[in-house]
Amino acid sequence: MTHSPIPVHYVIIHMVSIVVDNSPEIRNSLCYILLSFGIKGIPCADRAEALTIIRKAPEEISCAVVDIDQKGTGGLELIEELKREVKTKKINIIVHTIQSDREAVVKMLELGVIGYLLKPYKESETPVKLHKILQRVEGQEKRQHIRITPDPQDLLRAHFHIPGYPHLVSGLIVNLSMGGLALELYSPVPESVLAENTHIASLRFILSAKELAPSGIIVVRNNKYLAVNFSAINQEDSLVLARYIFKRIEV
Repeated sequence: MTHSPIPVHYVIIHMVSIVVDNSPEIRNSLCYILLSFGIKGIPCADRAEALTIIRKAPEEISCAVVDIDQKGTGGLELIEELKREVKTKKINIIVHTIQSDREAVVKMLELGVIGYLLKPYKESETPVKLHKILQRVEGQEKRQHIRITPDPQDLLRAHFHIPGYPHLVSGLIVNLSMGGLALELYSPVPESVLAENTHIASLRFILSAKELAPSGIIVVRNNKYLAVNFSAINQEDSLVLARYIFKRIEV
């Protein structure tokens, strides 16, 4: 299946969100998608787990995605509790629900809910829906992508071609985020070939037995090291990348 490219930008601060859903598949999927927007998702199976996490560090949580239809999540009561617990700042709440009637919508507005994800859940459609919700609320606010250092045993490599240069450029990935990566080059490459702002049409590397091929821009060149920002990545590749990073960050 082919997906349209999703623009990716490096930014300056990041958010933390709890994701409350009794389905492990759905809550993890939502965490992967949030990560692609620079938001660290913390999965919670039920109301009790959500409250335990938010009481440990209420100042860190600025967002919540809550399934309000399941008994275990506590629904509307949980939303009210979350707003009471986070007293130092506003918490942005997105509901996952089958409810779309006027009475339910009015109730959600009264509680200050910022957006809806209507069921049934479809991973392929959710990134666009979440992006629209977050855009409305945040305006021009920017978020920093969480960086991870790959496990050395993974030996993650990337390679690409530059027009007019006859050799394949390749290197070891030394850090990775949803917004880009840093490479240690295996072989010397002239500074003029890999200068800052050089466009890379297809930066190829393998994660979880799948080859990813985002486009990118070189933002830093320091001898044998390169920092590359992804300029576009398709949705399928973005989710593969998010799963890899999510498993390697501390909850």
